[in-house]
Amino acid sequence: MNVSRRGFLAGSALTAGLFGLAGCSSNGAAGTSTADPLAAPAADKYPIEPDKEGTEAKWSSEEIRDGWTRVTNPDGGATIGVADTARIIQVDGYAFRDMDGDGKLSLFEDWRQSADDRATDLASQLTGEECIQLMWHGGVQGVADKPGSKVDANDTSLLDKGSCAGVSRLGGDGDSYATVIKWINDIQTKCEARPHGIPYICSVDPYATLGIPSTVGLAPAMDKDLWRKAGMWIGRAWSSIGVRCELGPQIDLYTDPTVARLNGAETEDPALARDFTRAFAGGMQSTWGDDEATDDQGWGKDSVATMLKHFVGAGAIEGGRNDHGDTGKFDVFPGDNYQAHLIPFLDGGMKLDSKTEQMAAVMPNYGIPFSEDAEYGERVGGGLNKTQLSILRNAGWDGMYTTDWGIITSGRGTENMTEQERYRMMVDGSIDQYGGGFEPDEVGYPVYEDMKKDMGEDAALERVRESARRIFKLMVHTQLFDQPYSDRDTAKAIFTSDAAAKFASDCNDKCVIMLKNAGNVIAKGGISDKPKVYIPQVFTPSSSGFTGTTPASISSCFDEKVAGEYFDVVTDTVGAASGEPLEGETEAQFQESDITRLTAEELTDVKYAIIKVKNPQDAYDGVEGATGMFGAQAGDTITYVPISLQYRPYTADGPNVRQVSLAGDPADGKTWAEHGTESGVAMENRSYYGKSTHASNESDLDLVIDTKAKLPADAKLILIVDADHPMIFSEIEPYADVILMGWAGDAGPSGSGFNIPADSYARIITGEVEPSGLLQFQMPKDMDTVEAQLEDVPRDMDCYTDAEGNTYDFCFGLNWKGVIDDERTKTYKVAPLTKVQNAEVKADK
Repeated sequence: MNVSRRGFLAGSALTAGLFGLAGCSSNGAAGTSTADPLAAPAADKYPIEPDKEGTEAKWSSEEIRDGWTRVTNPDGGATIGVADTARIIQVDGYAFRDMDGDGKLSLFEDWRQSADDRATDLASQLTGEECIQLMWHGGVQGVADKPGSKVDANDTSLLDKGSCAGVSRLGGDGDSYATVIKWINDIQTKCEARPHGIPYICSVDPYATLGIPSTVGLAPAMDKDLWRKAGMWIGRAWSSIGVRCELGPQIDLYTDPTVARLNGAETEDPALARDFTRAFAGGMQSTWGDDEATDDQGWGKDSVATMLKHFVGAGAIEGGRNDHGDTGKFDVFPGDNYQAHLIPFLDGGMKLDSKTEQMAAVMPNYGIPFSEDAEYGERVGGGLNKTQLSILRNAGWDGMYTTDWGIITSGRGTENMTEQERYRMMVDGSIDQYGGGFEPDEVGYPVYEDMKKDMGEDAALERVRESARRIFKLMVHTQLFDQPYSDRDTAKAIFTSDAAAKFASDCNDKCVIMLKNAGNVIAKGGISDKPKVYIPQVFTPSSSGFTGTTPASISSCFDEKVAGEYFDVVTDTVGAASGEPLEGETEAQFQESDITRLTAEELTDVKYAIIKVKNPQDAYDGVEGATGMFGAQAGDTITYVPISLQYRPYTADGPNVRQVSLAGDPADGKTWAEHGTESGVAMENRSYYGKSTHASNESDLDLVIDTKAKLPADAKLILIVDADHPMIFSEIEPYADVILMGWAGDAGPSGSGFNIPADSYARIITGEVEPSGLLQFQMPKDMDTVEAQLEDVPRDMDCYTDAEGNTYDFCFGLNWKGVIDDERTKTYKVAPLTKVQNAEVKADK
């Protein structure tokens, strides 16, 4: 007689104390091979009955303090995790998760089968409505507790309606991992008890962790081994807290230096982006048997799926505006260089330096790939553009497409359509998940009914099962079918790892770029004996984001504690906060007048000044009058203005400013979807010719100029630039003796981007570490060359040449000897790639 799951556990596993159960041979199920104990049974043998009473268990188990049980199989078999031990089933002496709770082993539950076969098997058992529930990514929105946050991180009600994926913004670091783990384990426990036991894909935006620079910060190293290890360590951190998919890396080619979201990606150069993608994404998706990322074990316990974004063209937005909003919805290709933007995906993501081979997922972009003759398909957003989406499918990619957030609630060429119509358009384009919501009742099910009417029931069911299969394949690859739980001990080991900390420190050192070194101030052991150094205080106004509000602050522009280890620091005096409180608060905020600056007389014995600034921060991001976080909202009266890369005010009236925009909405009031592929449509003019803008941090330039004027004649000014965009150096370079640059990444859950830490700058300033970073973007000589460059073409600007005669071009950087000339510059300082090399570019029309 066969034992039940509960009976088996009581009679076999629990009698043995749930520890150290070992067996000899088992009464294997029909179809298994005695030569290979892990040989997968034939598909027609399923479902398989559990082992008969008295069969000895080969597996062992332990109760984890985080509320679940870990089961370890021998012979290289899978480790499984369950919250309810009644979900363990034994076959051939091995343990499996009985996901659907039927007391038998189904093919999709059998870890001996391939990911493709397991995914196909479960997808084939789902109804169309169950598949539709899977086709959403944005259900349970974990958000950190912060002033102004409006999302309840504890609300998991959508799980009861079938939500199976969502992004968490809880963060997760050495201080908070326990809280995050409890949150995700509670979610997976609920999922375990649902029909089919389908787990939850917890995703995360690509923000910095473990002290490793964000991807834009990593790019200057131009070192594939470093990038691969960075992906590995970040993946280990994510997986330890239950994250199984990163919504990144962002690998857009930012061939237009003004585009608002540039600091989320890496470079403007196709070859550099290709190599970064291969190494970093491969490092994150594989599980590695060592800390050097050399023992590639393929998909495994530490694997995190990458969702490369944004496919494709988000770095070529006309006007540089934020493509989250309508004002930044047009990607333009005046240099006929569209194919170069495919290179990071087709030659990078589909050719990973990893046994996982290809990216697991891709996020299409918001923007409309625009041409007057609809060369790139319908003039609709990337997640709705069937022509553009077909390029990856036709190249042989079979991964999960997840749209960027909210595309069915906004226009981008489909302003006349309903949410249901956009969702249908998305599904017809081979999208698998809609990002940013969960509305199967209001949108998904009605669309599926329409599909059945239009296509027939069999074809409609086949289509949504195809998406379910691709989603399940990602789940299987990232171990969610077998072990969806997290434990604090593993997370603690990652977040307190000495090896990770050492790697992060080395990373940061290698990613600092030295642009200027007049008089060889920076040299091996060049600054020692703790000279007196002036470090000013700086004011940062309050800011708001979707995670809440950050109050105004005053702080040293360079970490005083770190600086104190190397220098005798003097700084300004900060008084009590005297500004108005934030709305709803009572505590006074700081304002700039609360700083009392040191005078020239007080600086007479100073040898150096260290000033860290941001590159010019444009005040409007291309749209004056917009009140929304990502651009204009309904009712806003807006003016299109330029985006400036200089500190002083800028008016776009030069000879290279485009007076008639390349793209705009149809002038007749129709949408681009209504015009289809029609050519010669009259358009609105979105040009900013004659308009002005300014930098919100012009005071950074004033601080540098004023400080230089106060310093003794022999004192040296060391300027550090935390950059999130290229910049015009002509305004600030003449006042600095040394210029160091580090790239600040996109804002994560904390609301602030990751910056190269003060320790790395200090080691380079004092000559302890030799600088080795290289520019991954050109630094333009002025705004005229910025206006002249073509949005889709990399490295097409005239670059700035400084007082030392050095030109701040792509791949430029200094070390102690002078201009760096090594294998990296030989590899990348060649003509930019323009064509995909390893795949056929074929788009459905």
